[in-house]
Amino acid sequence: MKTILLFSILFCAIAVPAMGALTDADLDKIRLIVQEEIKSEIAPLITDINKLKTNDAIRQTELKNLSKNIDDKFESVEKNFDRQNSIIIACIGIPLAVLAIGATIWGILASKRSTKDRTLEQQIEVLTQEIETLKQQRTVQP
Repeated sequence: MKTILLFSILFCAIAVPAMGALTDADLDKIRLIVQEEIKSEIAPLITDINKLKTNDAIRQTELKNLSKNIDDKFESVEKNFDRQNSIIIACIGIPLAVLAIGATIWGILASKRSTKDRTLEQQIEVLTQEIETLKQQRTVQP
């Protein structure tokens, strides 16, 4: 029990609150140290920002040049597409025009033939009727 009492007194003595309150002079020293560290850390950041500004201007001019080059490339591609479209239209349109003209001529000729065929059929019918009437007259008058 004596040991427990001794240890508890020892621990209480160790745990006695320390008089560690900061004075105004200590706070001023801390502020000065922090300000110096902030200044030393900010100086490289400012130089980095200035470098970025100059790099940004360079990048902007490079981007302008790049966009100009891309626009030129797109214009050339568009011209190629226009040429290809013209070639495709010619390759499809010319044969279709030839087919349309041929079909029209064939239709006109076919309609002329059909009118000729109709007149010939009518003449054949008239002749067959005349032949039938002549046969009937012959059989009636032998």
